[in-house]
Amino acid sequence: MNILFVIVFFITGIRILYAQKNGLQSITISDLKSHLYFLASDELQGRATGEPGLEIAARYIASQAQKIGLGAVDENHDYFQDYIIEENVYDPENSKITIESSGSEPIILNDDFYLIIPQTFEDLNISGEVVFCGYGINSDKFNYNDFNEVDIRDKIVLIMNRAPMDEEGMKSRFDDHDWNNMMNFNYKFFYINSLRPKAVLLVYDPKSGYRCLADINPALPKYLSSSQKLKSTEDIFTEVLNGVVKVFIIHCNAADKLLDETGMDLETLQKKIDTSLEPHSFPIQGKTLNIHLDVHTRELNVSNVFGIIEGSDPILKNEYVLYSAHFDHVGIDGMGGIYNGADDDASGCTALLEMAEAFLIEKNRPKRSLGFLWVSAEEIGLLGSQYYSENPIIPLEKTVVAINLDMIGRTRTPEDTGMVMGDELTILGGDSIGIIGGLQSKVLMDINKKTLLQMNMTGDYRYNDPDHPLRFFYRSDHFNFVNKDIPVLFYSTGTHKDYHQVTDTPDRIDYEKLKKVTAFTFMVGYNISNYNGAILVDNPYSGWGEK
Repeated sequence: MNILFVIVFFITGIRILYAQKNGLQSITISDLKSHLYFLASDELQGRATGEPGLEIAARYIASQAQKIGLGAVDENHDYFQDYIIEENVYDPENSKITIESSGSEPIILNDDFYLIIPQTFEDLNISGEVVFCGYGINSDKFNYNDFNEVDIRDKIVLIMNRAPMDEEGMKSRFDDHDWNNMMNFNYKFFYINSLRPKAVLLVYDPKSGYRCLADINPALPKYLSSSQKLKSTEDIFTEVLNGVVKVFIIHCNAADKLLDETGMDLETLQKKIDTSLEPHSFPIQGKTLNIHLDVHTRELNVSNVFGIIEGSDPILKNEYVLYSAHFDHVGIDGMGGIYNGADDDASGCTALLEMAEAFLIEKNRPKRSLGFLWVSAEEIGLLGSQYYSENPIIPLEKTVVAINLDMIGRTRTPEDTGMVMGDELTILGGDSIGIIGGLQSKVLMDINKKTLLQMNMTGDYRYNDPDHPLRFFYRSDHFNFVNKDIPVLFYSTGTHKDYHQVTDTPDRIDYEKLKKVTAFTFMVGYNISNYNGAILVDNPYSGWGEK
Protein backbone atom coordinates (compact mmCIF):
# COMPACT_ATOMS: atom_id res chain seq x y z
CA MET A 1 0.00 0.00 0.00
CA ASN A 2 1.23 3.51 -0.83
CA ILE A 3 2.74 5.04 2.36
CA LEU A 4 1.45 8.53 1.54
CA PHE A 5 -2.08 7.14 1.27
CA VAL A 6 -1.70 5.45 4.67
CA ILE A 7 -0.54 8.70 6.34
CA VAL A 8 -3.29 10.79 4.73
CA PHE A 9 -5.97 8.24 5.62
CA PHE A 10 -4.66 7.91 9.18
CA ILE A 11 -4.88 11.69 9.70
CA THR A 12 -8.33 11.79 8.09
CA GLY A 13 -9.41 8.87 10.25
CA ILE A 14 -8.38 10.70 13.42
CA ARG A 15 -10.49 13.68 12.36
CA ILE A 16 -13.49 11.47 11.59
CA LEU A 17 -13.18 9.61 14.89
CA TYR A 18 -12.98 12.89 16.76
CA ALA A 19 -16.11 14.06 14.96
CA GLN A 20 -17.86 10.84 16.02
CA LYS A 21 -16.78 11.18 19.66
CA ASN A 22 -20.32 11.59 20.99
CA GLY A 23 -21.70 8.63 19.08
CA LEU A 24 -18.83 6.25 19.77
CA GLN A 25 -18.68 7.16 23.47
CA SER A 26 -22.34 6.25 23.84
CA ILE A 27 -21.52 2.62 22.97
CA THR A 28 -20.79 1.17 26.40
CA ILE A 29 -20.31 -2.26 27.89
CA SER A 30 -22.97 -1.59 30.52
CA ASP A 31 -25.60 -0.84 27.86
CA LEU A 32 -24.56 -3.85 25.76
CA LYS A 33 -24.82 -6.09 28.82
CA SER A 34 -28.22 -4.69 29.78
CA HIS A 35 -29.79 -5.44 26.38
CA LEU A 36 -28.06 -8.78 25.89
CA TYR A 37 -28.82 -10.18 29.34
CA PHE A 38 -32.50 -9.49 28.74
CA LEU A 39 -32.69 -10.89 25.20
CA ALA A 40 -30.76 -14.03 26.18
CA SER A 41 -32.46 -14.56 29.55
CA ASP A 42 -34.06 -17.86 30.54
CA GLU A 43 -37.42 -16.09 30.72
CA LEU A 44 -37.48 -15.80 26.91
CA GLN A 45 -37.11 -19.59 26.59
CA GLY A 46 -34.74 -19.47 23.63
CA ARG A 47 -36.86 -17.16 21.42
CA ALA A 48 -38.13 -19.93 19.13
CA THR A 49 -40.23 -18.84 16.18
CA GLY A 50 -43.92 -18.97 17.02
CA GLU A 51 -43.30 -19.11 20.78
CA PRO A 52 -44.11 -16.39 23.40
CA GLY A 53 -40.42 -15.68 24.08
CA LEU A 54 -39.92 -14.44 20.51
CA GLU A 55 -42.85 -12.03 20.84
CA ILE A 56 -41.44 -10.71 24.13
CA ALA A 57 -38.09 -10.11 22.40
CA ALA A 58 -39.83 -8.27 19.55
CA ARG A 59 -41.75 -6.04 21.95
CA TYR A 60 -38.59 -5.29 23.92
CA ILE A 61 -36.71 -4.25 20.78
CA ALA A 62 -39.64 -2.12 19.57
CA SER A 63 -39.92 -0.40 22.95
CA GLN A 64 -36.20 0.37 22.92
CA ALA A 65 -36.46 1.68 19.35
CA GLN A 66 -39.20 4.05 20.46
CA LYS A 67 -37.28 5.04 23.59
CA ILE A 68 -34.14 6.10 21.71
CA GLY A 69 -36.13 7.88 19.01
CA LEU A 70 -36.02 5.71 15.89
CA GLY A 71 -38.67 6.62 13.34
CA ALA A 72 -41.53 4.14 12.82
CA VAL A 73 -42.44 4.04 9.13
CA ASP A 74 -44.23 0.69 8.96
CA GLU A 75 -47.90 0.50 8.06
CA ASN A 76 -49.14 0.83 11.66
CA HIS A 77 -46.26 3.03 12.89
CA ASP A 78 -45.57 0.59 15.73
CA TYR A 79 -42.18 -0.72 14.46
CA PHE A 80 -43.66 -4.14 13.63
CA GLN A 81 -43.81 -5.80 10.24
CA ASP A 82 -46.21 -8.71 10.70
CA TYR A 83 -46.28 -11.81 8.50
CA ILE A 84 -47.47 -15.43 8.58
CA ILE A 85 -45.40 -18.60 8.39
CA GLU A 86 -46.92 -21.87 7.26
CA GLU A 87 -45.38 -24.69 9.30
CA ASN A 88 -45.54 -28.38 8.47
CA VAL A 89 -44.91 -30.63 11.48
CA TYR A 90 -44.48 -34.36 11.20
CA ASP A 91 -46.34 -36.59 13.63
CA PRO A 92 -43.92 -39.14 15.13
CA GLU A 93 -46.80 -41.27 16.43
CA ASN A 94 -48.08 -41.92 12.91
CA SER A 95 -44.78 -41.76 11.03
CA LYS A 96 -42.80 -44.98 10.79
CA ILE A 97 -40.10 -47.03 9.10
CA THR A 98 -40.98 -50.65 8.36
CA ILE A 99 -38.66 -53.46 7.22
CA GLU A 100 -40.30 -56.24 5.22
CA SER A 101 -38.67 -59.60 4.53
CA SER A 102 -40.15 -62.52 2.63
CA GLY A 103 -41.50 -65.15 5.00
CA SER A 104 -41.23 -62.90 8.08
CA GLU A 105 -43.50 -60.50 9.92
CA PRO A 106 -42.80 -56.80 9.12
CA ILE A 107 -40.53 -55.06 11.63
CA ILE A 108 -41.73 -51.59 12.66
CA LEU A 109 -38.83 -49.50 13.94
CA ASN A 110 -39.56 -47.39 17.02
CA ASP A 111 -36.63 -44.97 16.69
CA ASP A 112 -37.29 -41.50 15.32
CA PHE A 113 -36.13 -40.47 11.87
CA TYR A 114 -35.93 -37.02 10.28
CA LEU A 115 -36.22 -35.69 6.74
CA ILE A 116 -33.40 -33.18 6.19
CA ILE A 117 -33.61 -32.71 2.39
CA PRO A 118 -35.77 -31.10 1.15
CA GLN A 119 -36.65 -28.88 4.10
CA THR A 120 -40.24 -28.43 3.01
CA PHE A 121 -42.27 -31.61 3.18
CA GLU A 122 -45.74 -33.15 3.12
CA ASP A 123 -47.22 -36.60 3.63
CA LEU A 124 -44.72 -38.98 2.13
CA ASN A 125 -44.45 -42.68 1.30
CA ILE A 126 -41.26 -44.25 -0.07
CA SER A 127 -40.62 -47.96 -0.58
CA GLY A 128 -37.66 -49.80 -2.06
CA GLU A 129 -34.65 -52.09 -1.81
CA VAL A 130 -31.70 -50.91 0.28
CA VAL A 131 -28.03 -50.68 -0.74
CA PHE A 132 -25.27 -50.07 1.82
CA CYS A 133 -22.70 -47.63 0.37
CA GLY A 134 -20.15 -47.03 3.11
CA TYR A 135 -19.51 -43.32 3.63
CA GLY A 136 -21.21 -42.26 0.39
CA ILE A 137 -18.00 -40.80 -1.05
CA ASN A 138 -16.72 -40.58 -4.61
CA SER A 139 -13.23 -39.05 -4.79
CA ASP A 140 -10.98 -39.13 -7.84
CA LYS A 141 -8.21 -37.55 -5.77
CA PHE A 142 -8.06 -40.52 -3.41
CA ASN A 143 -9.11 -43.14 -5.98
CA TYR A 144 -12.02 -44.10 -3.78
CA ASN A 145 -15.65 -44.64 -4.85
CA ASP A 146 -18.30 -46.19 -2.61
CA PHE A 147 -20.61 -46.52 -5.64
CA ASN A 148 -18.23 -48.20 -8.08
CA GLU A 149 -19.50 -51.77 -7.64
CA VAL A 150 -23.21 -51.14 -6.99
CA ASP A 151 -26.24 -49.77 -8.82
CA ILE A 152 -28.29 -47.41 -6.65
CA ARG A 153 -30.73 -46.05 -9.22
CA ASP A 154 -34.27 -46.26 -7.80
CA LYS A 155 -32.89 -47.84 -4.62
CA ILE A 156 -32.70 -46.56 -1.04
CA VAL A 157 -29.09 -45.87 -0.08
CA LEU A 158 -27.71 -46.34 3.45
CA ILE A 159 -24.52 -44.36 4.19
CA MET A 160 -22.49 -43.29 7.21
CA ASN A 161 -21.50 -39.70 7.89
CA ARG A 162 -17.87 -38.50 7.80
CA ALA A 163 -15.08 -40.36 5.93
CA PRO A 164 -12.67 -43.28 6.57
CA MET A 165 -11.20 -42.53 9.98
CA ASP A 166 -8.17 -43.45 12.06
CA GLU A 167 -8.52 -45.96 14.90
CA GLU A 168 -9.60 -43.29 17.40
CA GLY A 169 -12.13 -41.80 14.98
CA MET A 170 -10.51 -38.36 15.24
CA LYS A 171 -8.77 -37.88 11.87
CA SER A 172 -9.60 -38.86 8.31
CA ARG A 173 -7.33 -41.45 6.75
CA PHE A 174 -7.45 -39.58 3.46
CA ASP A 175 -5.80 -36.24 4.06
CA ASP A 176 -5.52 -33.87 7.01
CA HIS A 177 -6.38 -30.83 4.88
CA ASP A 178 -9.35 -32.30 3.02
CA TRP A 179 -10.97 -34.43 5.67
CA ASN A 180 -13.65 -31.87 6.58
CA ASN A 181 -14.72 -31.55 2.95
CA MET A 182 -14.95 -35.32 2.64
CA MET A 183 -17.10 -35.53 5.77
CA ASN A 184 -19.37 -32.64 4.77
CA PHE A 185 -22.67 -34.01 3.49
CA ASN A 186 -22.96 -31.18 0.96
CA TYR A 187 -19.83 -32.60 -0.66
CA LYS A 188 -21.45 -36.04 -0.96
CA PHE A 189 -24.99 -35.07 -1.83
CA PHE A 190 -24.58 -33.62 -5.31
CA TYR A 191 -22.91 -36.77 -6.64
CA ILE A 192 -25.38 -39.10 -4.91
CA ASN A 193 -28.31 -37.08 -6.27
CA SER A 194 -26.92 -37.49 -9.81
CA LEU A 195 -27.14 -41.30 -9.44
CA ARG A 196 -30.94 -40.98 -8.89
CA PRO A 197 -31.64 -43.19 -5.86
CA LYS A 198 -35.12 -43.10 -4.33
CA ALA A 199 -33.83 -41.87 -0.97
CA VAL A 200 -30.74 -41.63 1.23
CA LEU A 201 -30.55 -42.87 4.81
CA LEU A 202 -27.77 -41.08 6.72
CA VAL A 203 -26.51 -42.67 9.92
CA TYR A 204 -23.78 -41.59 12.36
CA ASP A 205 -20.65 -43.74 12.06
CA PRO A 206 -19.89 -45.78 15.22
CA LYS A 207 -16.50 -44.12 15.83
CA SER A 208 -18.22 -40.74 16.11
CA GLY A 209 -19.71 -41.80 19.44
CA TYR A 210 -23.18 -40.70 18.32
CA ARG A 211 -26.09 -43.05 17.70
CA CYS A 212 -28.82 -40.57 16.93
CA LEU A 213 -29.54 -36.90 16.27
CA ALA A 214 -30.35 -36.12 19.90
CA ASP A 215 -26.88 -37.28 20.97
CA ILE A 216 -25.38 -34.34 19.09
CA ASN A 217 -27.88 -31.74 20.27
CA PRO A 218 -31.20 -32.43 22.06
CA ALA A 219 -32.83 -29.50 20.22
CA LEU A 220 -32.16 -30.92 16.76
CA PRO A 221 -34.99 -33.51 16.68
CA LYS A 222 -37.60 -30.81 17.29
CA TYR A 223 -35.85 -28.47 14.86
CA LEU A 224 -35.81 -31.06 12.05
CA SER A 225 -39.30 -32.47 12.64
CA SER A 226 -40.89 -29.41 11.04
CA SER A 227 -40.48 -27.25 7.97
CA GLN A 228 -41.57 -23.68 7.40
CA LYS A 229 -42.22 -21.31 4.53
CA LEU A 230 -43.83 -17.92 4.11
CA LYS A 231 -47.56 -18.28 3.64
CA SER A 232 -47.51 -15.57 1.01
CA THR A 233 -44.77 -17.29 -0.99
CA GLU A 234 -45.77 -19.14 -4.12
CA ASP A 235 -44.45 -22.68 -4.03
CA ILE A 236 -42.31 -22.14 -7.12
CA PHE A 237 -39.79 -24.77 -6.04
CA THR A 238 -42.18 -27.72 -5.90
CA GLU A 239 -41.12 -29.10 -9.27
CA VAL A 240 -37.45 -28.63 -8.42
CA LEU A 241 -37.82 -30.28 -5.01
CA ASN A 242 -39.68 -33.21 -6.53
CA GLY A 243 -36.52 -33.91 -8.51
CA VAL A 244 -34.28 -33.86 -5.43
CA VAL A 245 -33.51 -37.10 -3.63
CA LYS A 246 -35.06 -37.29 -0.15
CA VAL A 247 -32.49 -37.56 2.65
CA PHE A 248 -33.31 -38.93 6.11
CA ILE A 249 -31.23 -39.13 9.29
CA ILE A 250 -31.92 -42.44 11.06
CA HIS A 251 -30.87 -44.04 14.34
CA CYS A 252 -27.97 -46.52 14.38
CA ASN A 253 -30.42 -49.12 15.70
CA ALA A 254 -32.40 -48.88 12.47
CA ALA A 255 -29.24 -49.33 10.37
CA ASP A 256 -28.20 -52.42 12.33
CA LYS A 257 -31.72 -53.87 11.95
CA LEU A 258 -31.39 -53.46 8.20
CA LEU A 259 -28.00 -55.18 8.29
CA ASP A 260 -29.32 -58.15 10.30
CA GLU A 261 -28.75 -61.45 8.48
CA THR A 262 -25.89 -59.98 6.40
CA GLY A 263 -23.34 -61.09 8.98
CA MET A 264 -22.31 -57.45 9.40
CA ASP A 265 -23.17 -54.46 11.54
CA LEU A 266 -22.15 -50.82 11.20
CA GLU A 267 -19.18 -51.15 13.54
CA THR A 268 -17.76 -54.13 11.63
CA LEU A 269 -18.27 -52.47 8.26
CA GLN A 270 -16.64 -49.23 9.39
CA LYS A 271 -13.56 -51.09 10.64
CA LYS A 272 -13.25 -52.98 7.34
CA ILE A 273 -13.45 -49.78 5.28
CA ASP A 274 -11.17 -47.77 7.56
CA THR A 275 -8.53 -50.49 7.68
CA SER A 276 -8.42 -51.35 3.98
CA LEU A 277 -9.36 -47.91 2.57
CA GLU A 278 -11.51 -49.84 0.12
CA PRO A 279 -15.31 -49.66 -0.28
CA HIS A 280 -17.44 -52.48 1.09
CA SER A 281 -20.73 -51.61 -0.61
CA PHE A 282 -23.45 -54.19 -1.27
CA PRO A 283 -27.22 -54.54 -1.76
CA ILE A 284 -29.04 -55.80 1.33
CA GLN A 285 -30.75 -58.88 -0.07
CA GLY A 286 -34.29 -59.98 0.68
CA LYS A 287 -35.45 -56.81 2.44
CA THR A 288 -37.65 -53.90 1.47
CA LEU A 289 -37.82 -50.67 3.42
CA ASN A 290 -41.00 -48.61 3.72
CA ILE A 291 -40.93 -45.01 4.98
CA HIS A 292 -44.15 -43.22 5.91
CA LEU A 293 -44.14 -39.56 6.97
CA ASP A 294 -47.36 -38.11 8.39
CA VAL A 295 -47.50 -34.29 8.35
CA HIS A 296 -49.79 -31.65 9.90
CA THR A 297 -49.95 -27.94 9.02
CA ARG A 298 -50.38 -24.85 11.21
CA GLU A 299 -49.86 -21.09 10.87
CA LEU A 300 -47.49 -18.93 12.95
CA ASN A 301 -47.95 -15.17 13.35
CA VAL A 302 -44.56 -13.47 13.68
CA SER A 303 -43.01 -10.02 13.25
CA ASN A 304 -39.89 -8.21 12.15
CA VAL A 305 -38.98 -4.94 13.89
CA PHE A 306 -37.91 -1.89 11.85
CA GLY A 307 -37.02 1.75 12.45
CA ILE A 308 -35.17 4.53 10.64
CA ILE A 309 -32.98 7.58 11.13
CA GLU A 310 -33.40 10.20 8.44
CA GLY A 311 -30.21 11.45 6.79
CA SER A 312 -29.10 15.09 6.87
CA ASP A 313 -28.42 15.63 3.17
CA PRO A 314 -31.49 16.82 1.20
CA ILE A 315 -30.63 14.49 -1.72
CA LEU A 316 -28.65 11.61 -0.20
CA LYS A 317 -31.23 11.11 2.57
CA ASN A 318 -33.33 9.29 -0.03
CA GLU A 319 -30.74 6.50 0.02
CA TYR A 320 -30.56 4.04 2.95
CA VAL A 321 -27.86 2.07 4.71
CA LEU A 322 -29.66 -0.94 6.16
CA TYR A 323 -28.41 -2.78 9.28
CA SER A 324 -29.86 -6.20 10.14
CA ALA A 325 -29.62 -8.87 12.85
CA HIS A 326 -31.94 -11.74 13.80
CA PHE A 327 -33.58 -11.96 17.22
CA ASP A 328 -34.94 -15.53 17.04
CA HIS A 329 -33.15 -18.66 18.21
CA VAL A 330 -34.01 -22.37 18.59
CA GLY A 331 -35.98 -22.51 21.86
CA ILE A 332 -35.71 -25.37 24.37
CA ASP A 333 -34.54 -28.97 24.11
CA GLY A 334 -37.52 -30.65 25.81
CA MET A 335 -35.40 -31.72 28.78
CA GLY A 336 -35.19 -28.41 30.61
CA GLY A 337 -32.32 -27.00 28.56
CA ILE A 338 -32.71 -23.49 27.17
CA TYR A 339 -30.89 -22.34 24.04
CA ASN A 340 -30.38 -18.73 25.14
CA GLY A 341 -28.65 -17.69 21.93
CA ALA A 342 -26.55 -14.98 23.59
CA ASP A 343 -24.08 -14.81 20.73
CA ASP A 344 -26.51 -16.17 18.14
CA ASP A 345 -27.79 -13.55 17.72
CA ALA A 346 -28.64 -11.47 20.80
CA SER A 347 -25.16 -10.02 20.26
CA GLY A 348 -26.07 -8.61 16.83
CA CYS A 349 -29.46 -7.33 18.03
CA THR A 350 -27.81 -5.58 20.96
CA ALA A 351 -25.24 -3.97 18.66
CA LEU A 352 -28.03 -2.59 16.45
CA LEU A 353 -29.72 -0.98 19.44
CA GLU A 354 -26.46 0.60 20.59
CA MET A 355 -25.57 1.80 17.07
CA ALA A 356 -29.00 3.31 16.52
CA GLU A 357 -28.66 5.26 19.76
CA ALA A 358 -25.11 6.31 18.81
CA PHE A 359 -26.27 7.68 15.46
CA LEU A 360 -29.08 9.61 17.14
CA ILE A 361 -26.71 11.08 19.73
CA GLU A 362 -24.11 11.96 17.10
CA LYS A 363 -24.03 15.69 16.43
CA ASN A 364 -22.85 15.22 12.84
CA ARG A 365 -25.86 13.33 11.49
CA PRO A 366 -24.98 11.09 8.51
CA LYS A 367 -25.94 12.27 5.03
CA ARG A 368 -27.72 9.08 3.98
CA SER A 369 -30.60 7.64 5.97
CA LEU A 370 -30.23 4.54 8.10
CA GLY A 371 -32.56 1.60 8.55
CA PHE A 372 -32.42 -0.83 11.47
CA LEU A 373 -34.04 -4.21 10.82
CA TRP A 374 -34.39 -6.90 13.48
CA VAL A 375 -35.62 -10.03 11.71
CA SER A 376 -37.30 -13.15 13.02
CA ALA A 377 -37.26 -16.74 11.73
CA GLU A 378 -33.62 -16.76 10.63
CA GLU A 379 -32.95 -20.11 12.26
CA ILE A 380 -35.73 -21.84 10.32
CA GLY A 381 -34.74 -20.64 6.86
CA LEU A 382 -34.01 -16.87 6.79
CA LEU A 383 -37.76 -16.28 6.51
CA GLY A 384 -37.98 -12.90 8.24
CA SER A 385 -35.41 -11.31 5.94
CA GLN A 386 -36.98 -13.07 2.98
CA TYR A 387 -40.33 -11.49 3.84
CA TYR A 388 -38.78 -8.05 4.22
CA SER A 389 -36.86 -8.37 0.94
CA GLU A 390 -40.09 -9.29 -0.84
CA ASN A 391 -42.18 -6.69 1.03
CA PRO A 392 -39.70 -3.91 1.84
CA ILE A 393 -40.74 -1.01 4.05
CA ILE A 394 -38.08 1.10 2.35
CA PRO A 395 -37.98 0.44 -1.42
CA LEU A 396 -35.06 -1.81 -2.30
CA GLU A 397 -33.92 0.56 -5.03
CA LYS A 398 -33.25 3.11 -2.27
CA THR A 399 -31.23 0.63 -0.18
CA VAL A 400 -27.56 1.04 -1.12
CA VAL A 401 -26.15 -1.61 1.23
CA ALA A 402 -27.31 -4.23 3.73
CA ILE A 403 -24.95 -4.70 6.70
CA ASN A 404 -25.73 -7.90 8.55
CA LEU A 405 -24.45 -8.85 12.01
CA ASP A 406 -24.67 -12.44 13.24
CA MET A 407 -22.63 -13.78 16.17
CA ILE A 408 -20.26 -10.90 16.97
CA GLY A 409 -19.64 -11.33 20.69
CA ARG A 410 -17.01 -14.02 21.18
CA THR A 411 -13.23 -14.41 21.06
CA ARG A 412 -11.37 -17.67 20.48
CA THR A 413 -10.37 -19.49 23.67
CA PRO A 414 -8.26 -22.65 24.22
CA GLU A 415 -11.56 -24.57 24.53
CA ASP A 416 -12.57 -23.72 20.95
CA THR A 417 -11.17 -26.79 19.23
CA GLY A 418 -12.57 -29.58 17.10
CA MET A 419 -15.97 -29.33 15.47
CA VAL A 420 -19.48 -28.24 16.41
CA MET A 421 -22.75 -29.17 14.70
CA GLY A 422 -20.70 -31.13 12.16
CA ASP A 423 -18.65 -28.12 11.02
CA GLU A 424 -15.21 -26.76 11.82
CA LEU A 425 -15.06 -23.89 14.32
CA THR A 426 -14.49 -20.50 12.72
CA ILE A 427 -14.12 -18.36 15.86
CA LEU A 428 -11.52 -15.58 15.63
CA GLY A 429 -9.26 -14.14 18.29
CA GLY A 430 -7.97 -10.68 19.12
CA ASP A 431 -9.33 -7.77 17.10
CA SER A 432 -10.17 -9.91 14.07
CA ILE A 433 -13.59 -9.87 12.45
CA GLY A 434 -14.89 -12.31 9.84
CA ILE A 435 -16.08 -10.58 6.68
CA ILE A 436 -18.36 -11.87 3.96
CA GLY A 437 -19.52 -9.59 1.18
CA GLY A 438 -18.13 -6.63 -0.68
CA LEU A 439 -18.00 -8.85 -3.76
CA GLN A 440 -20.77 -6.94 -5.53
CA SER A 441 -19.31 -3.47 -5.00
CA LYS A 442 -15.67 -2.33 -5.04
CA VAL A 443 -16.74 0.91 -3.33
CA LEU A 444 -18.10 -0.99 -0.32
CA MET A 445 -15.10 -3.28 -0.07
CA ASP A 446 -12.84 -0.23 -0.16
CA ILE A 447 -14.81 1.52 2.61
CA ASN A 448 -14.79 -1.71 4.63
CA LYS A 449 -10.99 -2.02 4.38
CA LYS A 450 -10.40 1.64 5.19
CA THR A 451 -12.62 1.40 8.25
CA LEU A 452 -10.71 -1.67 9.46
CA LEU A 453 -7.54 0.41 9.32
CA GLN A 454 -9.26 3.36 10.97
CA MET A 455 -10.54 1.25 13.87
CA ASN A 456 -7.43 -0.96 14.27
CA MET A 457 -9.34 -4.11 13.36
CA THR A 458 -8.22 -7.02 11.19
CA GLY A 459 -10.48 -8.49 8.52
CA ASP A 460 -10.61 -12.25 7.94
CA TYR A 461 -11.93 -13.20 4.47
CA ARG A 462 -11.41 -17.00 4.59
CA TYR A 463 -15.10 -17.74 4.14
CA ASN A 464 -15.87 -14.97 1.65
CA ASP A 465 -16.06 -17.47 -1.18
CA PRO A 466 -19.52 -18.49 -2.38
CA ASP A 467 -18.11 -21.92 -3.25
CA HIS A 468 -16.52 -22.60 0.16
CA PRO A 469 -17.78 -26.00 1.45
CA LEU A 470 -19.17 -24.42 4.64
CA ARG A 471 -21.35 -22.10 2.51
CA PHE A 472 -21.37 -19.20 4.98
CA PHE A 473 -22.06 -16.84 2.09
CA TYR A 474 -25.61 -18.24 2.03
CA ARG A 475 -26.22 -18.93 5.72
CA SER A 476 -27.45 -15.67 7.23
CA ASP A 477 -29.96 -12.94 6.47
CA HIS A 478 -27.71 -10.91 4.17
CA PHE A 479 -28.26 -13.49 1.43
CA ASN A 480 -31.87 -12.45 0.83
CA PHE A 481 -30.53 -9.00 -0.05
CA VAL A 482 -27.75 -10.44 -2.22
CA ASN A 483 -30.53 -12.21 -4.12
CA LYS A 484 -32.10 -8.82 -4.83
CA ASP A 485 -28.79 -7.39 -6.12
CA ILE A 486 -28.30 -5.25 -3.02
CA PRO A 487 -24.60 -5.27 -2.06
CA VAL A 488 -23.89 -6.63 1.40
CA LEU A 489 -21.33 -6.68 4.17
CA PHE A 490 -21.75 -9.48 6.70
CA TYR A 491 -19.74 -9.39 9.93
CA SER A 492 -19.23 -12.23 12.42
CA THR A 493 -16.63 -13.29 14.97
CA GLY A 494 -17.36 -16.91 14.02
CA THR A 495 -18.74 -20.17 15.36
CA HIS A 496 -17.42 -21.51 18.68
CA LYS A 497 -17.87 -24.54 20.91
CA ASP A 498 -21.15 -23.11 22.28
CA TYR A 499 -22.73 -22.60 18.84
CA HIS A 500 -26.34 -23.86 19.04
CA GLN A 501 -25.67 -25.27 22.50
CA VAL A 502 -27.38 -24.50 25.81
CA THR A 503 -24.04 -23.02 26.90
CA ASP A 504 -24.39 -19.99 24.57
CA THR A 505 -25.21 -17.77 27.55
CA PRO A 506 -24.64 -14.04 28.33
CA ASP A 507 -21.81 -14.70 30.78
CA ARG A 508 -19.68 -16.18 27.96
CA ILE A 509 -19.78 -13.07 25.81
CA ASP A 510 -16.55 -11.07 25.50
CA TYR A 511 -18.06 -7.63 26.06
CA GLU A 512 -14.86 -5.79 25.19
CA LYS A 513 -14.85 -7.57 21.83
CA LEU A 514 -18.55 -6.91 21.36
CA LYS A 515 -17.99 -3.21 22.04
CA LYS A 516 -15.13 -3.06 19.51
CA VAL A 517 -17.18 -4.80 16.82
CA THR A 518 -20.18 -2.56 17.53
CA ALA A 519 -18.00 0.55 17.24
CA PHE A 520 -16.42 -0.77 14.06
CA THR A 521 -19.72 -1.55 12.36
CA PHE A 522 -21.07 1.83 13.48
CA MET A 523 -18.14 3.47 11.67
CA VAL A 524 -18.63 1.32 8.56
CA GLY A 525 -22.21 2.58 8.32
CA TYR A 526 -21.15 6.13 9.10
CA ASN A 527 -18.50 6.10 6.36
CA ILE A 528 -20.90 4.65 3.82
CA SER A 529 -23.58 7.14 4.80
CA ASN A 530 -21.21 10.05 4.24
CA TYR A 531 -19.60 8.76 1.06
CA ASN A 532 -20.03 11.50 -1.52
CA GLY A 533 -19.98 9.29 -4.60
CA ALA A 534 -22.47 6.70 -5.79
CA ILE A 535 -22.44 3.27 -4.15
CA LEU A 536 -21.90 1.42 -7.42
CA VAL A 537 -22.91 -2.21 -7.81
CA ASP A 538 -20.29 -3.19 -10.38
CA ASN A 539 -20.63 -6.96 -9.92
CA PRO A 540 -24.34 -7.75 -9.35
CA TYR A 541 -25.16 -11.23 -8.06
CA SER A 542 -27.71 -11.71 -10.84
CA GLY A 543 -24.82 -11.69 -13.31
CA TRP A 544 -22.58 -14.18 -11.52
CA GLY A 545 -23.97 -17.15 -13.41
CA GLU A 546 -22.93 -15.56 -16.69
CA LYS A 547 -19.22 -15.71 -15.87
